[in-house]
Amino acid sequence: MKLTTLEAIKKKKELVVCSESGYIPLEMKTASGKWLGFDYEMSLAYAKELGVKLTMADTKWDGIIPSLISSKCDMIVSSMAKTVEREKAVAFSDPYYNNNFLIAVLDTPENRKKFAKIENFNTKDIKIAVKTGSAPDLYLKNSETFKNAEIMRFDADSDTVSAVLRGRSTAFIYDTPYVRVAELNNPGKLYVFPETFDKGDQFAVAMRTKDTDLVSSFNTFLANWKKSGGYEKTMKYYFESREWLSLLDK
Repeated sequence: MKLTTLEAIKKKKELVVCSESGYIPLEMKTASGKWLGFDYEMSLAYAKELGVKLTMADTKWDGIIPSLISSKCDMIVSSMAKTVEREKAVAFSDPYYNNNFLIAVLDTPENRKKFAKIENFNTKDIKIAVKTGSAPDLYLKNSETFKNAEIMRFDADSDTVSAVLRGRSTAFIYDTPYVRVAELNNPGKLYVFPETFDKGDQFAVAMRTKDTDLVSSFNTFLANWKKSGGYEKTMKYYFESREWLSLLDK
């Protein structure tokens, strides 16, 4: 009888996780190539729970679901928003992070005055940078709030920030943790509009639809990790402290 994915993971003693590095502070790499971030730490904790080693497969976003479906990895742990559209292709775990979106512009007196209201972004002269295929990208495609703005799509998370800093776009929109860290990394250069929006976004782990035992196993781990205090400790380290920032250059 063919082994289930969970049984195969335990037999080979390896959990392979697809993730796209560069999304701070959830999945990222140091200068020497070492993985850091909340999603990495959660994956590592789950691998330890199973008694197996963790292998991270750095995967481009547009190919991450195909990589899972073609069995190049066992699960996707990469700040993936749980959506109805994605649920047609993959199975999701229980959500592990509730996320909102923020929008940021260059921090100038003119911009602070010009963008006093969210409606001020909804004009044809406004260019908004977003990462192709990301949850904010999907949101913008159906958003009345920004329907008149020009949407500029980029392949990398960092390119959306660079587009604003270099004057190529007016603003960039992304998940709350990424925007806040971008603000921290560029002191005095970015103004983050105080209002958050699209409050229904939740991050979850994606698995193949047939892998019901793996989904159940991860959900049990996640519930126990929260009860043990491991979840809260990791959240505080990556979302409230900035101790990890110095590790990125190592």
